[in-house]
Amino acid sequence: MKKTLLATALLAGFAGAAHAQSSVTLYGLVDAGFNWAKEDGETVKGIDSGLMSQSRFGMRGSEDLGNGLKAIFTLENGFTVDNGQQTHGRLFGRYAFVGLESNSLGRVTLGRTTNLAFMWAAGIVNPFGLSFSSASIGSTFAYNDAVMGGGRVNNSVYYYSPSFYGIQGAIGYSFNAFASPSGESEAPRSGSNNRMIDAGLKYDNGPIKGVLTYQQVESPLPGTKTFRNLTLGASYDFGVAAIYAGYARARDITGAYLNGYNRVVATGGQFDSDNAYTIGASAPLGPGKLYAAYQKATKSKVDGWAIGYTYDLSKRTNLYAFFADNDVRNFDENRDMTYRQLAVGLQHRF
Repeated sequence: MKKTLLATALLAGFAGAAHAQSSVTLYGLVDAGFNWAKEDGETVKGIDSGLMSQSRFGMRGSEDLGNGLKAIFTLENGFTVDNGQQTHGRLFGRYAFVGLESNSLGRVTLGRTTNLAFMWAAGIVNPFGLSFSSASIGSTFAYNDAVMGGGRVNNSVYYYSPSFYGIQGAIGYSFNAFASPSGESEAPRSGSNNRMIDAGLKYDNGPIKGVLTYQQVESPLPGTKTFRNLTLGASYDFGVAAIYAGYARARDITGAYLNGYNRVVATGGQFDSDNAYTIGASAPLGPGKLYAAYQKATKSKVDGWAIGYTYDLSKRTNLYAFFADNDVRNFDENRDMTYRQLAVGLQHRF
């Protein structure tokens, strides 16, 4: 009897230890609000999803393999709250990767992820970062260019170094970055695929953050050149306020480059290059934060400013409001247009 009890206790202990070595976390974000937008004199209003941040849910997990090495994975789906549809047309359109991670050696991932300008640069060069719809830095910077799959990278392998005194580097390669005439999977002959090289360097230590990223895409489409995208930026947090600044240069942009204004801007051809600039600031205000920024793209002629505020109801729930005013160019009709957006909404993270 004592042996049976002892064996049961030992098995329970081993099971508990094994369980403690691996974990799976369900997480997500739900965002919806009232959106008022005026595009070229026409007003659209209603309840929209993802006005501050795109709604999503996902699973991430890890298993301790010993000697400081872990197996990791992330699967993340995007969806729209106002109608319940999934985004990207995929089950896990935001992230789908598996990898290995070590505190001393770094991290390697295989699968679908985001390019380094999308992942690292956006939140450093501009206080609105990837969020706040048309106030997002994606209105001028090319991290989400269609040539790079809208910021998402398929069929990729990435290596991220450990952080040394706040400095971290990363490099990645995609065998077929996004959908092409050959489909999602890699086609025979490398020249039939949208091959992408991605590299970045980030500094994050105390109040100072800095970033430099570079992407290069070889496209199999006739008449296209090698697309190149450089992003450089920095921010400094004074405590009472933080300031942001950034510069980006994209070369050999195809007609698919729309700067986020898919309904109002059509390039109607191929640009040689485009330079983008941004400055901004954020400051704590009461239980929330105030944001303001200006950004400009020279060749595609986007010029805009935005102001916003988030009010924290708890650590996981906040209210938000923002206004963005952008002058854009309709290249098909060869005339300037104005895009204004006012949004008020609620976001909850779990």
